[in-house]
Amino acid sequence: MKKIFIVLATLLFTVSAYAQQDLLMTQQFFSRINKNPAGIGNFEQIDAFLLGRFQWVDIKDSPKSGIFNVQTFKTDLNSGFGFTMSYDDIGPAKGSFNPKAVYAYVLRLREDMVLSMGLGAGVQYAYFDASKYTPEDITEITEDHDFINDRESGVHPDVDFGVEFSNPKYMFGVSGTHLLKYQSTTTQSALHINAYGRYFWDLSETFVLAPALAYTWHEKIAVAEINAILFYKNFLWGGLTYHPDMFKQFGTNPIAFMVGAEYKNFRIGYTFDYNFGNVSKLSGSAHEIMLSYSVQTKKTKVPYERFE
Repeated sequence: MKKIFIVLATLLFTVSAYAQQDLLMTQQFFSRINKNPAGIGNFEQIDAFLLGRFQWVDIKDSPKSGIFNVQTFKTDLNSGFGFTMSYDDIGPAKGSFNPKAVYAYVLRLREDMVLSMGLGAGVQYAYFDASKYTPEDITEITEDHDFINDRESGVHPDVDFGVEFSNPKYMFGVSGTHLLKYQSTTTQSALHINAYGRYFWDLSETFVLAPALAYTWHEKIAVAEINAILFYKNFLWGGLTYHPDMFKQFGTNPIAFMVGAEYKNFRIGYTFDYNFGNVSKLSGSAHEIMLSYSVQTKKTKVPYERFE
């Protein structure tokens, strides 16, 4: 009980001043348009992607977050269209909701090489309400007795831009999210810079190894991600991810173990995330569940199709 109180009290005291930040999900390589609007596929099908993350599951009112992406591509327009919606329930007193429409134009540099440029636009709604959680003794959190009455909410316009280069072996991308604001507030995210790269290494006819490196910078975070996934016949996969926060002197060091499978048009994935850093003293685990479904809309020759 004492551990639960400490965690919830810490969440309550920090979220009012803690700036809005983008979700950090382990399985984001499978669908990226919420982080980079250029990350739309290059063949004609409709992809629906759902990803949920549940942190500190042994603690009441622990953080929960989710992403829903839908995207498609029109060959005759060389354009991709999509919609992304993210939700972040940080704790008992704070949350955010971020829907955006996405458009990407795809340049075919060669038969097997494309360059995408994407734009995302929407709104961000966020709220903070300290009264949602009332501690037995407010002085255990802060000497400010009026803090528990703090309430704030806001709706703000939101714009993203990004580029992505890809061929059957390589993928590189860079993007900026929340371009309209440089310094974040309780209810509005500020500029995030995302960069990533991935390589597909054919070990044999049945196994493909996909090492990846990603980096996210924000005024309060600098998170690197080192990732490797082994695919078996484009059907099963398993992998590891390490993503420390370098601004915190590697005080948080999550390692994620992931497994997944694809059958016909369905894909499912699961990730167990364990923190070996300071937060692990309280509770160090998180779970991610990923579901996606694809429907091919047109038989069209495309530069290449890649399992990713």
